[in-house]
Amino acid sequence: MVLQRAPQRAVVWGFSNSSDTPITLTMNNKVYYAMRFSSSSVDGKDATIWSVTLDPQYQEGPFQVKVTQPLPNGTLETITLDDVLFGDVWICSGQSNMGFSVRGMFNASTEIENANKYPKVRLFAVAQVPASTPQEELITTGIKWSLPLNTTIGGMSAVCWLYGRMIQEGLGGPPMGLVHTSWGGTNIELWTPPEVLKDCGVTQ
Repeated sequence: MVLQRAPQRAVVWGFSNSSDTPITLTMNNKVYYAMRFSSSSVDGKDATIWSVTLDPQYQEGPFQVKVTQPLPNGTLETITLDDVLFGDVWICSGQSNMGFSVRGMFNASTEIENANKYPKVRLFAVAQVPASTPQEELITTGIKWSLPLNTTIGGMSAVCWLYGRMIQEGLGGPPMGLVHTSWGGTNIELWTPPEVLKDCGVTQ
């Protein structure tokens, strides 16, 4: 995956079933202590949202990120993220123009063949699964954080991919994280928090 580089401070967050034991995050030989926020529901169970704000990262990595929490039985639960890069993260959202895939564009075969020449561009895609209420977490993913392989790039947004790799080339090759979340024919109100629509007097 790619997290936002300095001067911004990237945020890492998650869910915990316990609000009593400390959660620590270790990266690049530094230990961070998580803060806890509001409660939520995950798979029908109560959970606490935790968050860590990292120091600004000027090195691109790759880094390993470890999140650790003691369990009531005395063991440690650890989640490890490998190959974490710091660069620029872009959200690619919209309707059918943004959803148009790489495999449908002109010169698609050439673009797909050359995709693995950009190992510091990382892809993530949100699956098209509707929800009737705002969600803290994605219901499911279309593409988990991955390299732009010529076996998978075909389903990625063409605009998102071309923009990301061209920006990377123009800036001299820093990591780029491309998050594709689009759905053809959707109204802007469907992407807007209900409380904002209410404040603006908009009803769906």
